[in-house]
Amino acid sequence: MMVIGLTGRACAGKNQYASEFAKLGCTIVDVDLLGHQALEESKRELTQTFGTEVLEEGRVNRKALGALVFSDPAKLRSLERITHPKMVESCKTLIEDARTANSPAIVLNAALLSRMGLDALCDQVLFIKAPLLLRYWRCAQRERLTFRRFLQRERAQKDISTKTLGRKAGVQVLHNTGSKALIHRQVATYCATIGISISPNG
Repeated sequence: MMVIGLTGRACAGKNQYASEFAKLGCTIVDVDLLGHQALEESKRELTQTFGTEVLEEGRVNRKALGALVFSDPAKLRSLERITHPKMVESCKTLIEDARTANSPAIVLNAALLSRMGLDALCDQVLFIKAPLLLRYWRCAQRERLTFRRFLQRERAQKDISTKTLGRKAGVQVLHNTGSKALIHRQVATYCATIGISISPNG
């Protein structure tokens, strides 16, 4: 079974590519969702580190937490020390589950693939690039981010690049211009190139 890392900066279109892999029968791991679970599992540590203002009605307020950590690199590192180990362990478990289920491939969809050390688990890495202004437009549409907040996020993600990825995995860069037809062709060609035997779902 092939383990593929899918990465790139905020709003580069990783979820669109993951959707195409899913249509081709691959198992998809949304590492962001694992992060949400890790936050809820870490409420005690989070309140000890950041205070009770990161909670709302007993749940972690991700928007408040994000505003706090994306403006302070030290706080962001503290958050990652709390949540990343839990997320990595979840990924390892899901990889083994997919292997047991004879999945042709499992795709780890993770912006912070390299920072978390998940690239070391991958046989191949697909890095998605998209123009800065296109990514900002998507962030503004999806999350109502101001350009200032978007640039704060960019600074926090400056290590998300092909240069930081481990050498174990082969890395290929795909450019996302927003065309769904192009994304479909790119994923189908990529799978054929790296020798994944796939059966389209449905």
